[in-house]
Amino acid sequence: MQEQEHLFFPQPAFPHYPCYPDYIGGFSGIPSHVVQRPARTTDLRLDQLYNLHFVLGGRGYVDWRDQRYELGIGDGFLYGPGLPQRYGADRDSPWDIRWVHFATNGLESMLGTRGMGEVWIFHMKEISKLHRCMEELFALGRAFDLEQEARASVLLYELLVHLMKEAAPIALPRETAVSSIHRAADYIRANCTEALTLADMAEYAGYSVPYFSRKFHGIIGKTPTAYLLESRVLLAKQMLVSTPWTVKEIASAAGFAQSSYFIHCFKRLVHMTPEQFRSHFKP
Repeated sequence: MQEQEHLFFPQPAFPHYPCYPDYIGGFSGIPSHVVQRPARTTDLRLDQLYNLHFVLGGRGYVDWRDQRYELGIGDGFLYGPGLPQRYGADRDSPWDIRWVHFATNGLESMLGTRGMGEVWIFHMKEISKLHRCMEELFALGRAFDLEQEARASVLLYELLVHLMKEAAPIALPRETAVSSIHRAADYIRANCTEALTLADMAEYAGYSVPYFSRKFHGIIGKTPTAYLLESRVLLAKQMLVSTPWTVKEIASAAGFAQSSYFIHCFKRLVHMTPEQFRSHFKP
C-alpha cells in the first residue's frame, strides 16, 4: 500500500524555542521516492534547517561522496543546514520513512557536529520512542493551533534527546579536513570571549588563512568570523537571562570591545535588542 503525508508548521509566535519543526512527513511503499538537492539549496529552506529521517520498514539508501549506504529498519540520517542531499527508496522494497525539517536555537552542545560538514548516518536498536514523538507531531500538525506551538517544540526536543542518547553512528569515510575544522569550531566556541583573529583560528587548525576560511565555510556552512560572532551572541543570550549584569557588562564579558557594536550585532542576529530579549525571560 502506498501512502504519503506532508505537514507544514507555521512559524512560531515565540522565536526562541531551542528547536521547532518546520515540515514533517512520511512515505510508505513508494519506490519513486528519490531526493537530489544541491548544496545550500533554498528548497524548503534547507539552507537554514536540519533534515532528519528515520526508517520504520523496508529499505533505502543515502549517497555521500561517491559511496552508497544501504539503510533498513532502525537506520536514519541527519543533514545539517546547507549540505547536498541525495537519498531514496529501494525500488523492490521501498522504505516506510518519517522525516522532520527543523530549526535550532542554541542546541550546539547537544547536536555537536552531527550533520555538520557531512551527513550523519545512524542506527538505533529501538526506534519506537522516535516513532511515538513523530506520531504526536503528526497529530499536532493535522489540527494545529498556536496554543500548541510550545508542545511541538517539546516533542521535537524529546525526539532529539532520544536520538542523541541512543543512536550509534554508521561509519563514514571522512575528509581529512573535517575533524580539524570541527576541532577549530569547538575551539572558537570555547574561546569566543578572547580577541581571536582569523590568523589565530587558522593556526589552531594547522592551515593557511585562505585554505582554512574556504574549508571552514564549506564544512560548517558559515565563515569563521560569522561563527565567532554567533558564539559571542549565544554566550550573551545566556548571560542576559542568568545574570543581573548590565548590557555594557555583558558586551565586555562576551568579547565585544564596544557595547554599541554588541547591540547592533545582537539585533541583527536575534531580531530584537538585548533588553527586549531579557524581558521575554523575566518571571
